[in-house]
Formats: sequence, structure tokens, C-alpha cells
Amino acid sequence: MGTPRMAKRGRPTADERARRLTRILDAAVDSFAVNGFAGSSLDEIAASAGVTKRTIYTDYGDKAAVFDAAVEREHDRIRASAIEGSSLQDVAAELVFVLHSDAAIALHRSVIAEAPRFPELARRFYEAGPGHSIALLARYLPDDAPEAPTDPAAAASVAPATARAEALYALLLGERHRRRLLALDPAPSPAVAAAHAASCLPLVIP
Repeated sequence: MGTPRMAKRGRPTADERARRLTRILDAAVDSFAVNGFAGSSLDEIAASAGVTKRTIYTDYGDKAAVFDAAVEREHDRIRASAIEGSSLQDVAAELVFVLHSDAAIALHRSVIAEAPRFPELARRFYEAGPGHSIALLARYLPDDAPEAPTDPAAAASVAPATARAEALYALLLGERHRRRLLALDPAPSPAVAAAHAASCLPLVIP
């Protein structure tokens, strides 16, 4: 496929703007996957998306802001599953499916490689990504300890919702995610993601 044509001038419609934003983020993820964060440039991303660099600055800001937006887009897909009537299984299955996708894996690899040089990028990645997803899972988990037990042994045996959500998040990624990061396994289908999520839930909710 050739490089997309530059968008025509004039005020775009809402649909045109949405498509433009998608092209920019898709081009950015492709660039981060191949070149890493440091090796990617807004000039290259703009050319691939068929827009000007000024447009990227207007829509998102600098390169770090584009990276943040790409991360948020992946986790927005997870949050979109948390509709009225949805269950923990629904959200967990979507989390597995999204975070094991090619785009999410590319972003994760990039931030791991660049974290020592760009600690602020890593911090924002965690807040916009894992931090938000853990908070989302916690909403679906009962808090078995609204008040901490006075007995130390009893306190150690009861985990609040946030701690259980962190444990569940770790299980939902786990070795499968590590194998994806190492390019040893393909992205899971929705059915495979749902089965993996279902196998993890009993380990957190007896």
C-alpha cells in the first residue's frame, strides 16, 4: 500500500478527524514497534499517516504525548467493555485480548527498552495503562476487608480489592504475556483470551 495522501484543507468533519487520529496512532505504533521510542520521529509518523507534523502537534503534542495517546487507546478498549451489566469475566477477557495484541505488545516492548532513559515516559505508561486497568478490575472485586482485622494472622489472610486486582492483573498477563513479548506466541483469539481469563478468576475469587 502507498503512503496516504495528505488530508485536504478545510475544517474536517467529526468522522474525518476520527479517521485522522486513528491513522496517526496506527502509524506511531508501527514506528515504535520498528524503531523504538527514541528512534521514531514525528516526521516519519506524519509521512506514514498522511498528515503534517504540525497536525500531530495540534492533535496530540510532542512524541511523548503521541506515545501516551497510543497507550491510552489500548486501555480505552478495555474500559469500553465495562458497560452496565458486564461481569468481571467480560472485562478480564477483553483485558487479555487487548494487552496481548500486536499493538499493545509493541508499545510495551518500546517502553521497557526506553524506561532507563525516559523514566517519565515509563511512569505515564504505568499510570495510563496497568494502573487504570488494575483500578478497573478492583471495581468488580468484593473488598473482603472493609476494616482491617486486629489479629495480624487474620489481616495477612485477607486482601482488599486493590491487592486482589493487582494479583489478578498479574495472572491475566503472566507467562503468556512474557511469551508474547519475546515473539514466541501469536496474539490470542477472543475465545482463547476468554478461556485464559476464566482460568485465572478462581485463583483470585475462591
